Amino acid sequence: MLSRKPTDVEQGLKLAEKCLHEGYFDDTIQLCSEIIKIEASNADAYYYMGLAIYRLGQLPLAITHLETAIEFDSTRTDFLCALGEILENSGLTKEAESQYRKALIIDRNITKALIKLGTLLLNRGQYKLGTNALEKALNLDPKNIEAIVPLIDAKNKMGQIIDALNLNLLATSIAPLQERVWNSLANIHMELEDWKNAGTEFKKALVLAPHHSGPWSNIGFVYMNYGNFVSARRCFNLSIRVRSDVGNAYCGLAELSYHENKLAESLKNSEIAIKIDPMDYHYQSRRALQLLATGNLTDGWNLRDARLMLDHRIEHRQRPPRWDGSPLKEKTLLITAEEGIGDELFFASCINDAISECKQCFIECDPRLLELYKRSFPAAIVGATERTGSRFKPVQSYDWLPKTPPIDFSIESGSLFKFFRPNWKRFGNKQPYLKPNTNLQIFWREFFAKTLPGLKVGFCWRSKYHDGFRKYHYANLLDWAPVLTTPSCSFISLQYGEEWEEEIHKLPSALNSKITILENADLSNDFETICAVASCLDLIICPSSTVSWIGGALGVPTWVTHLQPNWTKLGTNSFPGFPSMESFPKEIFDPWVTCFDPIRTRLDNYVKYFLKQDR
Repeated sequence: MLSRKPTDVEQGLKLAEKCLHEGYFDDTIQLCSEIIKIEASNADAYYYMGLAIYRLGQLPLAITHLETAIEFDSTRTDFLCALGEILENSGLTKEAESQYRKALIIDRNITKALIKLGTLLLNRGQYKLGTNALEKALNLDPKNIEAIVPLIDAKNKMGQIIDALNLNLLATSIAPLQERVWNSLANIHMELEDWKNAGTEFKKALVLAPHHSGPWSNIGFVYMNYGNFVSARRCFNLSIRVRSDVGNAYCGLAELSYHENKLAESLKNSEIAIKIDPMDYHYQSRRALQLLATGNLTDGWNLRDARLMLDHRIEHRQRPPRWDGSPLKEKTLLITAEEGIGDELFFASCINDAISECKQCFIECDPRLLELYKRSFPAAIVGATERTGSRFKPVQSYDWLPKTPPIDFSIESGSLFKFFRPNWKRFGNKQPYLKPNTNLQIFWREFFAKTLPGLKVGFCWRSKYHDGFRKYHYANLLDWAPVLTTPSCSFISLQYGEEWEEEIHKLPSALNSKITILENADLSNDFETICAVASCLDLIICPSSTVSWIGGALGVPTWVTHLQPNWTKLGTNSFPGFPSMESFPKEIFDPWVTCFDPIRTRLDNYVKYFLKQDR
């Protein structure tokens, strides 16, 4: 308590400021009240009193005192910034923005006002204006950590991940003892799939803030990526022990349980994560796959739309209004492309349904699929994706669409199942929907007949990307030995990506000699050739990948190796809507013989049937 009342205004203001900074808010209020009795129009007294009241959580009264201070001195930018902050924390963002802008009118180089305005605009989703304000603040004060931190987040959300990385490295040099800068740097390295650096940085964050839950759960995700589920679960549980009202650790536990094929436990934890943070679209998009894996189509398809709200989602510029499932009779519909070509091929199974219901269908697709789609969906108008931006923030434009009359609706191909496969009845009697180039089919059929005896089996053993956690989805090529040694079979490589030929050449000669490489065939980009080749095969064996959906879309018998669960099976033992595809599953840590032993048995029988038919 104060021992005496101030008799000098200047001395009293200094003492009030000292009490405010040291956290003696009641004393600050008492001092300022005495000063106002002496000098009723003292703006500083109202300012300090307003800040003290704000620190005590009485926001409306604090706003009143700051407004009074500004009435007495409207030129003080610190008053305006303080009022803006309190208004912003009261949810009055427009009013807060007005105060920050008033401060910048008085002095356009007020760093605090630029930072406050920039952060407010970013929170509102106005990234360009927000980053402009923060970059200006940074130019004025290059080492201002309060400008750098929100700018890192903004650059990341805008897909400018290298700029975000460089800013974050700067932040760690300026404020190496702040846990948040190491945490954000680790998150960026996770997005870049640099798990080694991410793990090191999360551990630094943990050393600096062992009482925070975030670093614990983040290290859990790193452990999970390396397949160390025991340590991952321990970290997620420690995070919950530190703070049980943060959803990230529950999301991590849900992911662990999903990969362990414990779907009930996975759904339980994802439900908790969403209850804690109902606006986290990542939690929702992951739960959608968990629901679909159990066969819950209605909730799964609905919740899957959360992917459209993620930071790194595709930005569709000038697309027609989004279709809501209303009747399409006499309406035109654009189906937009997904990011991955495998996803495009999978969801294309619904395109004919859409064509049959609308007046005119427009299809956007990867340029590599253009001719294939034109031939497969002749009633539709097909255009190649015009994609710019980066893989962290892709942008798709629609200059190829007719302007007059405008297209009525648009829908993402990844959302077609929500409307055309809402229940099991809509999966029946599905036919192959891709049509290969006839001339190429003839060429490859003749080529195989002349050069390859026995059963023609196409196979691939991995996807284009197979590092990090993805490696658990794909067997090593040597694991395929039981299959590749099957007599009376010719194995044709359908592998795509990079360095796969080296993997074949490294095999023992007894296996290497069993594999035919199609020289001069671009199996990564030439989908005319890929589909023609696949259509001439007796059988395809592959992991769940682009090749598997090509086989299924062509109606070629396709045996798929995959981990349990696989959400595209929708809680069944097959791949609904793809009758030519068969499932050969395994648990994540089971050996690959779990898949390949039954495949070898089936293949032996398949060969016997083939030879009998060939006589």
